[in-house]
Amino acid sequence: MAIQMQSHADNLEVFQKRLELLVGARFEEKMKIEKSIKVQDNIRARIKGWDSTKEIRKWREKTAN
Repeated sequence: MAIQMQSHADNLEVFQKRLELLVGARFEEKMKIEKSIKVQDNIRARIKGWDSTKEIRKWREKTAN
């Protein structure tokens, strides 16, 4: 009986460690996504009035010549 209880305790401990790793990984991933969004928003705020179509045409004309 004591061995069986120890086995359940070990399984519970392993499960707890796995859960901690998964939650930590998800939190880290979420933080990276939020940081990326902030960087993109910052860049977008600085380039108001930028015409991407015009820039692409300019680059295509340079490479065509």
